[in-house]
Amino acid sequence: MTRASALLRLALLATLAPFAAQAQAASVPTLDPAPLTQTDLLSREIGFGIGRTAVTSRQDGFFLGGYAAGGTSAPDHAQDAGYNSRGLVLGWGFGNGLSAFAGYGQGVSYLDDDTHEARIRSYFLGTGYAGESNGVSYGGALYMGRTHNKLSSPASASGSSDHDGRILGLSLRGETMLREGATPGTGFDLVVTGDLLRHATGDYDLVRKGGEVESRVSFASAFRAELGAPMRAVGGTLRPYAAYTVFGGDQDDLTYVTEAGSRSFEASELLSQDQLSLGLDYGAEGGHGLGGRLEAASNFDGDSALRLNLSFNF
Repeated sequence: MTRASALLRLALLATLAPFAAQAQAASVPTLDPAPLTQTDLLSREIGFGIGRTAVTSRQDGFFLGGYAAGGTSAPDHAQDAGYNSRGLVLGWGFGNGLSAFAGYGQGVSYLDDDTHEARIRSYFLGTGYAGESNGVSYGGALYMGRTHNKLSSPASASGSSDHDGRILGLSLRGETMLREGATPGTGFDLVVTGDLLRHATGDYDLVRKGGEVESRVSFASAFRAELGAPMRAVGGTLRPYAAYTVFGGDQDDLTYVTEAGSRSFEASELLSQDQLSLGLDYGAEGGHGLGGRLEAASNFDGDSALRLNLSFNF
């Protein structure tokens, strides 16, 4: 083979290579990213649920808290879904402000096509701190857990998966009285909270569908400002409030690998939205006994959510 013919062959291969890669990618089946990214939403719900419950339930000595929540999601360019989650926290608060806790959370999401069902569950371990300075009460919780994620659908849809992941999260809270009422502990107050969460999943197979989804990471965040009007009632403190929450997040693309090649899909945007909430808090006299919170929320696209928190401090 002459030098000229060798150069010509190399030039021809270089010209055809992009077309061959496109043809190979086109032979990889198309996936619906909506069901495969539901765990991004569910991990946020159980993680934030556990972190916020640990912060708000914390007392010196043994404390117990739980939550249940549900809502709807209607992201752009993806099908709608309904979801719910619940969790429980058991902990011990030390006299120096530190605390340690364990928790369990689980969630489920049903997509509107009545074909896909996503589930998640996780056990958590965490530590917290609480204190007060210059009229500001503050608290935080750092937690971690391993997730077990499942997707159920027929091979004609997305197939099924059963895979593990890891959660690392942080929840912070600060509270101050803006205007003191005639009775101590009543008036108008401000509560500011912030949450961060990282959820990483490893490679997993799509059973009955064939192929593998590569490992990916999602980040979720929330910043919330809450105005309340605590008042004395029913042997404790009743506190109606209004809140505005800005959710954010970053979700890795989905990379689907088969024997025919690989293909990437953009994740369904499930984590970024603004939400307005109205709710009611109740706390027993002296901070001991049963406490609770009921909240309804909605964003500007009509997605709604309902949350119930209960705590018991000994």
